[in-house]
Amino acid sequence: MSSEQPWYLTTAAPPGIVQMLLFGVRPTCLDGASLHGVWTPPHTGAHVFRPRVLRVDAELEDARTHPVRRKAGEVITLSEEAELVLHAPALRAWPGHDPVPDLALVLTHAAHCLPVEKAAVLFESGLQRRLLTRRGAEQILASLPQRIRRPLSRIRADAESGTETIVRWWMESRHFPVRPQVLFPDRRRRMDLLVGRSWVIECDSREFHDDPLSYDADRARDLYLASRGYRVTRLSWEQVFLRWKETQTMLLAILRRGEHLDRPRT
Repeated sequence: MSSEQPWYLTTAAPPGIVQMLLFGVRPTCLDGASLHGVWTPPHTGAHVFRPRVLRVDAELEDARTHPVRRKAGEVITLSEEAELVLHAPALRAWPGHDPVPDLALVLTHAAHCLPVEKAAVLFESGLQRRLLTRRGAEQILASLPQRIRRPLSRIRADAESGTETIVRWWMESRHFPVRPQVLFPDRRRRMDLLVGRSWVIECDSREFHDDPLSYDADRARDLYLASRGYRVTRLSWEQVFLRWKETQTMLLAILRRGEHLDRPRT
């Protein structure tokens, strides 16, 4: 495929990666994590990187790339319409011959690029799927600036979905009492999140819900918890990733009533 790299194009090549390689860039951050099998939240644009060079290819300029920058902790870009998000690591050469860099570099880029809760989604998915070890995660965190490393030190290995990570992270950042993966009273199953003493939040991880067996099992879980005196709220993928601000407002309204601090009413 390339005169510089020993790659051969096959039908198994992931969609989109070929165009990136033709541009002279490689996937990283959200796109690289997805290729490693990490669960990733929805995003626009393709996150790519390349070593520092003196010359910018005309083709790459035409692609309307922009480097990632941070200002007051927020990610800003040079162009809202850019198709590629160009990460700028301090590298003089490619880190290896593989068109997809190793997961440690991908997550390092993600930590610098993404809001902390979305970077946490990638780390926690990698840990939960055993694509990343706890020691490996700690080594990545140790290499980050303190302003990024400190909040990410809360990552866990038992989050079962990106929606669960986002909701838990939001509650923890506002100092609401929340515990993940608490055992049911029957001790055979686990709650996604237990808020206070009696409010259970179940987080759907699927964008589309077309499995009748899962639907039935979810409702059976909800009914069992309600019978034991718990309040149960089920949040969909869409509520967390497409309508998150609206969802936060409603969650806050419930939390401010303080009913989650009561014991389950059996």
